Amino acid sequence: MMLVAGMVPAMKNAVARWSGTKVRFGIESGSGHSVATDEAPVFGEDSAMRPTEMLLAALAGCTGTNAILLLKKFKQPLVSLDVEVEGEQDEEWPKAFNKIDVTFRCGWEGKYDKELVEQALDMACNRYCPIHATLSKGTPIEHHKKDVR
Repeated sequence: MMLVAGMVPAMKNAVARWSGTKVRFGIESGSGHSVATDEAPVFGEDSAMRPTEMLLAALAGCTGTNAILLLKKFKQPLVSLDVEVEGEQDEEWPKAFNKIDVTFRCGWEGKYDKELVEQALDMACNRYCPIHATLSKGTPIEHHKKDVR
């Protein structure tokens, strides 16, 4: 991101609002889009993606977007792409992910340059994806409480 002198980068945000039903939340992003989260019974009603799945989905979407853009830029004959992200969690609470694996399933139309494809996928993960960078380097997280009426 290129900054003009004195310019502060914009913060991104999301707000999760409890639906009032078990543990279902409606979540709205700063860009105005929304999703929902829930948990399996007994805590929830299994009516939406779990927050842990959403984290993996964010990584899949981010690396996938960058992979598509780079593979097109490198003029590779890609016709399909699935990005499967699997996470292994600790047994004990807070059940943090201890390993995450990203698999790119690529469909091609004709010959492709294996070296360029490997370079594009590496760059998609390690150079351009903010989700990958955040998860792989660890980011300090603070929490605060604010009372409302």
